[in-house]
Amino acid sequence: MKHGLKQRKLNRTSSHRLALLKNLSISLIKHETITTTTEKAKELRPFIEKLVTKAKSDNLSNRKYILSKLFNNKEACQKLFF
Repeated sequence: MKHGLKQRKLNRTSSHRLALLKNLSISLIKHETITTTTEKAKELRPFIEKLVTKAKSDNLSNRKYILSKLFNNKEACQKLFF
């Protein structure tokens, strides 16, 4: 059970919030810097850290996981792995 784990809602529905995080992460990976609010950045950090940790060990399952989290954006996935 995940008691006590808090996530900011950012005044969005869960699907909109997830899409926002995915789009922000793609922008961060491609451009390496982004301008956003502190609340969004604080929510984005654990999302990106999980992807970077997975990218450190290069295998097929990790590539598929990262592609699924990045809307199948191959450019961002390539940049993350190399």
